[in-house]
Amino acid sequence: MAVQRKQIKKVGAAKEIAATRDTSGAENKKDAAPKDAAKAQVKKESPKVPKASFSDRAGSVRRYLRGVQNELKKVHWPTRKEVVTYTAVVLVSVAAVAAVIWVLDSLLSLGVSAIVS
Repeated sequence: MAVQRKQIKKVGAAKEIAATRDTSGAENKKDAAPKDAAKAQVKKESPKVPKASFSDRAGSVRRYLRGVQNELKKVHWPTRKEVVTYTAVVLVSVAAVAAVIWVLDSLLSLGVSAIVS
């Protein structure tokens, strides 16, 4: 019984493979051609957008600047003490990384000079 089921599955799979082989690429190209033609028509028929007037542009600039102003009100501006603290942290971090790079560079140059000579 199990052997018959496996054979039926194999036959069904073989039929599916044969069916996909029978379809040629020409049919696929025919299906694609109307889509390309439709795209070309859409591009040709696109309406022209009228230019915005000066007052429309000025109004949009005003709205943009009002939005910027509202967002800047929401910003947490640091105090003088915070700025000094953050600056000190950055400077110490940069000095530490520079020292590590200098030490590694010195060790590597000593190693290379020892190998070369």
